Formats: sequence, C-alpha cells, structure tokens
Amino acid sequence: VVAALALLATLYHCLNHSFMKSLLFLGTGSVLHATGERNLGHLGGLIHRMPWVAWLTLIGTLAIAGLPPLNGFVSEWLLLQSFLFAGHLPHAFVNLLIPMGMALLVLAAALAGYVMVKFYGIIFLGQPREASLVRAHDCGLLERFGLLWLALGCLALGLFPLQVIRALGAVTGQLIGAVVPQASPHWWLLAPVPGRPVSYGPLVFLTATAAVVLLTALVVRLTYRQRVRRGPAWD
Repeated sequence: VVAALALLATLYHCLNHSFMKSLLFLGTGSVLHATGERNLGHLGGLIHRMPWVAWLTLIGTLAIAGLPPLNGFVSEWLLLQSFLFAGHLPHAFVNLLIPMGMALLVLAAALAGYVMVKFYGIIFLGQPREASLVRAHDCGLLERFGLLWLALGCLALGLFPLQVIRALGAVTGQLIGAVVPQASPHWWLLAPVPGRPVSYGPLVFLTATAAVVLLTALVVRLTYRQRVRRGPAWD
C-alpha cells in the first residue's frame, strides 16, 4: 500500500505541475506581451491593468505554493502520508532516510510558498515601478481561454481528488500490481490508508474557509463601518 501511495502521489504531482506551471508560464507570458518588460523589479500594480491575468495567475500561484483546497496540496499531502506510513520497512538504511525525505518535502513546500508570494507581489501588487506600465493592457479572448481552463483544472484536481485517484490507480496497478484503496465510504472524503485516522475533505475545507471569510467580513463591516481609512497602496 505504501509503494502504491508513493507512486500515486508522484503521478498526481506530475499531473498537477502540468496545469500549475503551464498556467504560470502563460500568465507571465501575458505580462511580457502587455508590458515588454522582463525584469520583475520594474513591474508592479498590474492587478489594476490586467485583472484577468492577475486573478487567474493567483490560482496557479496558490496551487503551486501547496495551499488547500487547490491541487498542489493534494499531491503533497499524499506524498507526506507515504513518508509517514513508511516507518516500518525492513531496511534500516531506508528508515533512516525517511525523516530526511519528510524534512526536505516540508522545506520545499515552504520555499515554494515564499517564492510565489514574492513573485505575485512584485508583479501584480503595489504601485507601478515604471511609467511605461500605464500602457499595459489585459490579455485577449484566446489568452483568457487558455488561462481559464488551466485555472479550472487546478480547481478540479484539488476539489475532486477521488476521481483522479481512481484514474491513476489503473497506472499504479499496471506498474507495481497495487492500487491505493479508499478507506472512507464518503465520496467527498479522501482517506488513502485503511485503518489509519487520516483523511482530507477539500470540499469541507472550502466550505469552512468561505464561511469564516464571509463571517469575518460581516463582523468587520458592522464593527468598523465609520472607522475605515484609505491610504496609498504599498510599494
């Protein structure tokens, strides 16, 4: 089961990166086409000039940073589970490498989050750092379609992992003769290891997050209605 889980996580991660990185490459290509600028340090504030590119690229940024409920989190979570449940292998040397592998996985996820925050903030947030950026324009219809279907793919792969796992299970079955079972009877709950109380529900997470955000926004609006101050955007 552990081998099937590790292989499944690897295949899932490759599939995710085909969507996430394609989305980010197309997004940065749209920025280059609109501004003619290759130096990130000269950009800034493009969320106002290129809202379609900015919001769709944000989905790819959050996904590749490994944040739930997007697809990058699912494959990283599955890979982490394969490390956690591989601690009793018959090879002592391999058991010694497992904690190192887990640490590298967590470090890579943290670095990806840092890089993506910097990448998105420099390009789309703050104020324009060059006067020529006022001529920047949003992407065309075909570019929007290319960005949109990749962003929807990131959402679908993150919100419906069970369907993806069933499809990839045929591959793991042919390669190593084992598939990852579904320990939970619920279609919305991912529980890849039987007998272990480990599960992940992306739709539940999305619903809870949306409820918390809406409730917080309502409380802030009712509490600070007369005390809102407007200031210049950070740079």
